[in-house]
Amino acid sequence: MEKRSNKDLYYLDLIKEKQNDIGQGFCVLKWFHQEMHLAEGMNHSCYHCPQQKIPLDSDLHNTPHKIEQRSQMLNGKRPDECSYCWEVEDLGLVSDRQTLAAQFFQDNKNVVEEAVNIGLDYAYPRYLELSFTNKCQMSCSYCTPAKSSMWQKEIEEYGEYNLEDNSSRSQYVSRTDIIPTEDNLYIQKFWKWLPEAYEHLFVLRLTGGEPLLDKNTYKLLQYVKDNPNPKLSFQSNSNLMISEKRVQRYLDLVSDIPNNKLYVSIDNWGKRAEWIRNGLDISHFEKNVLRVLEAGVDVGFMVTYCFLSIHGFEDLLTRIAFWKRRFPGQVTIDTPHMVQPEHLTAMIADDMSISIMEEQLNYMRKLILPDMFTQGEYEKFKRTVKWISNNRYTGEKLHMHRRDFKRFVQEHDKRRNTSFLYSFPELKGFYNGIESTST
Repeated sequence: MEKRSNKDLYYLDLIKEKQNDIGQGFCVLKWFHQEMHLAEGMNHSCYHCPQQKIPLDSDLHNTPHKIEQRSQMLNGKRPDECSYCWEVEDLGLVSDRQTLAAQFFQDNKNVVEEAVNIGLDYAYPRYLELSFTNKCQMSCSYCTPAKSSMWQKEIEEYGEYNLEDNSSRSQYVSRTDIIPTEDNLYIQKFWKWLPEAYEHLFVLRLTGGEPLLDKNTYKLLQYVKDNPNPKLSFQSNSNLMISEKRVQRYLDLVSDIPNNKLYVSIDNWGKRAEWIRNGLDISHFEKNVLRVLEAGVDVGFMVTYCFLSIHGFEDLLTRIAFWKRRFPGQVTIDTPHMVQPEHLTAMIADDMSISIMEEQLNYMRKLILPDMFTQGEYEKFKRTVKWISNNRYTGEKLHMHRRDFKRFVQEHDKRRNTSFLYSFPELKGFYNGIESTST
């Protein structure tokens, strides 16, 4: 294991050891980490776990499903929904059971003991991520109607994508269960619950849809501004394809909120990024990034590392390294790999693509300097590269997901007037080499 210097990873070995003392599947996130998607009435304890419906007569956080998962962990079991972390750890790599839990240990070194003492009783989240709406002006290739109103509009107009894999096909279907904001009982329940939960939080994070398009976002910003919590870090996600006026409205509110950070989504650079994230204008995006950084707000770049991130990814690394040098201490990057939809994951990669990933990892390692990439950022990308390398699809599963990849690309170009081979000329051989998609 290479020496770790990033403070966020300082407690990694201790975290794993202390949690394993309770059970090989124990994870404090089941008690203190909550992600809620109120437009769907769903929640989960981290982004690796599948979402679960919140019963309207249940607590927003302590749902019957989550209590059952806690019970398994307290009895030494590894819940199936947490399999991502077990698979990563079984490869000898660092899992999010460690990295995501680091913040809880830094806040309270006795957090494991506290979770055990709570047991199956009422727990308040310390980290809360929520979305109020699926309203979004973009339709990223790996997103869904549940998280993007533009995706919903497209599916309603053109229908579903004709994919072989049931799981992938079901991602691109019309959603009739999205609750309009004005009628949403979960949002009403949230505003009643917030004052009670607020004092326990040390991270409050907004996601979407595009949160900076929603009135509840600005209401929550005003609430945080009017109710100072010295230990709270306020965070928001954004695609930054919003107007300068909305960016300024956000900056005006967060200027009085200490410990604020904006997380922006980007998975490649230039024309490749614009194909992946349909609706992206890279020039407008970059101008808004600079507006935020120049206002003194920290920016975290969130990469959903997929097959389409591989070719050209060093361009994004170079751009982020430039911003890191220009705005020391303000810029971070995270590179989790995408697991759904499977036809866009890097698990469909060929040997050439894997070699390119290894080269990018070496490139990032060479840029580990005080004002550039941290050891922790490198370790996270290393985990992504190694996990993908060890989990590529094979046999008929590989062929099916590649056929679905080609089907998706063809339909994407047809519906959205895009050109995949113009955006990714280096993938022409890979694309043309995929067997016929006719049925």
